[in-house]
Amino acid sequence: MSNLSQFAISGIKSFQTGYLNNPALSTSTGEDLRYYDLTLSAVDTAKTVVFISGYMTDAGGVRYGADRVKWRLTSTTNVRLSIDDTGGIFVRYNIIEFR
Repeated sequence: MSNLSQFAISGIKSFQTGYLNNPALSTSTGEDLRYYDLTLSAVDTAKTVVFISGYMTDAGGVRYGADRVKWRLTSTTNVRLSIDDTGGIFVRYNIIEFR
């Protein structure tokens, strides 16, 4: 994606926010060992940025920063958050779509 300055003039089209408080995580043997699929209102993925803050825990309850939570837009209506541990996800998300 290009730098955000190209969107500054166009303005914000939509803003979605919320908090995930240790949702039930799915498991996989692929890229995302433990993950949660967050459903969104449809966005243009080329004009959308995702910000997360908060923490994840490991199996023993030790907290780690949100930088250990990986995320990606997997479609126009989905953000996948994943961790490589058996703990949980506790994050605030902000999803901004520009015009």
